[in-house]
Amino acid sequence: MIIKSNRAWLWLTLLVFILVLGGCGKMKEADSSTSQIEQAKATAIQYFKDQYGLDVEITEEKKLPTYVSSEIAMEGHVAGHKEQSFNISVNYKDNTTKNFVMSPELEQAIRDQGHDPFAKEEGK
Repeated sequence: MIIKSNRAWLWLTLLVFILVLGGCGKMKEADSSTSQIEQAKATAIQYFKDQYGLDVEITEEKKLPTYVSSEIAMEGHVAGHKEQSFNISVNYKDNTTKNFVMSPELEQAIRDQGHDPFAKEEGK
């Protein structure tokens, strides 16, 4: 009887140990994902500031599955102007922006500042 109860404790201890280690691995993955999202948000905000002189707020973000793309898709708007909305993607491996889509109100605001929102960036 003692041998069976020791074996049961051994298996129970091993099971708990495996569950704890598995949970820690998920925490590292979540920390990495959070870090990538924060960096992508900063990249998008800086893009709008550099290209158009706009202060923007990111209201939603979603990391795409890695088998699809190394990108984080974001939605947002110009600070204080919710109607001036946009969608943009940021590649979290090289911090480049792409797939910028804007509302007609944001397009007009950019034009009012003397920028052409559809002009190609130099070097691209």
